[in-house]
Amino acid sequence: MSTPHLLIVDDDRAIRDLLTKFFVQHGYRVSVAADGRAMQQVLAAGRIDLIVLDVMLPGDDGLSLCRRLRADSAIPIIMLTAKGEDTDRIVGLEMGADDYLPKDFNPRELLSRVRAVHDEAQTLRQRSSPRRATCSNFMAGGLCWPDASCSRPQARSCRSDRANMSCCSRWSSARSVS
Repeated sequence: MSTPHLLIVDDDRAIRDLLTKFFVQHGYRVSVAADGRAMQQVLAAGRIDLIVLDVMLPGDDGLSLCRRLRADSAIPIIMLTAKGEDTDRIVGLEMGADDYLPKDFNPRELLSRVRAVHDEAQTLRQRSSPRRATCSNFMAGGLCWPDASCSRPQARSCRSDRANMSCCSRWSSARSVS
């Protein structure tokens, strides 16, 4: 099993640095971003296993980013925020966050939540496909799970019809041959 890769998105450099050091000490790979644009660049550059996302960011706020991520991605998201009211937590969870933690958190609690959310996502992924489909057997299974050849590795799966399977490079190249 590969080392889980976290993305920490927070405009506070001290928090990014603290969390990076802490998670690296606990065996994680960590990338950081200060805003939504930098987050998108990191996501485009490689596979991320879980995102720790601040709500109050410059530009697009964390709730908007969470909602957009959730539209086409199953990457687990833990929201961090100075806003700790029940209403704020509920809105964060309704936007698609997997967990929500106020910023006066203990790093060990965040570590426990990261482990739990990441493990749950791994379990769900394994349960949803006992025989992991790949792009090459889309027609047999009716579903294409992203693999190394997928041009959108952050996607939950390619659930669209054949005409819209452009996220899968194998499917796209097989389609152009047939």
